[in-house]
Amino acid sequence: MEISLIFLFAAGALGSLAKDILEDNSIKLPKKIDSDFSLGFLGGMIVGGITGYLVDGSLKTAFMAGYAGTGIAGALIAKKNAVSTPANGTTEAVIRKIAQEEGVDPDLAVRVAKCESGLNWKAENVNKDGSRDRGLFQINEKWHPEVSDEMAFNPITATQFFCKAFKGGNIGWWNQTKSCWEKGLDKASEFAKIK
Repeated sequence: MEISLIFLFAAGALGSLAKDILEDNSIKLPKKIDSDFSLGFLGGMIVGGITGYLVDGSLKTAFMAGYAGTGIAGALIAKKNAVSTPANGTTEAVIRKIAQEEGVDPDLAVRVAKCESGLNWKAENVNKDGSRDRGLFQINEKWHPEVSDEMAFNPITATQFFCKAFKGGNIGWWNQTKSCWEKGLDKASEFAKIK
């Protein structure tokens, strides 16, 4: 029984390895980025082995679960760590809730997201240099390699990134759309203090 479990873990590892190589020709190891934990190759191995064992004891099942495993396990962890959203669950409501929790003007966060992506958390723009701007706040992958696609395209983590950047004095990262999000500012708001 133990030998078959080892083979199932190996098949899960091969599935995860295949996915890593096909996606970006590299092997991802477990790591923590900000508050998100990426399972990487080892996560695929574990998920594949356990799934193969529990489902049917098949190497094929373990391989396929390993291939899909990091995404599945990551989604389960993200769901566990997700910030509870307002009842209506709209993107704007999520941004407002997180900005308020982070001590950032919610109107500012919403305005920037509207100007950057039209509140489309799936928004993606390919730049002339081939880099991509991703998600609500169009987080550039070249200038912010610490922000994974999963984080950039997630309304919660993208808003947390924006708030952290704003509080760190980096609102200038969004200067390209400043003329849009500055329009109609209430002079008494926090916007008026932004230079």
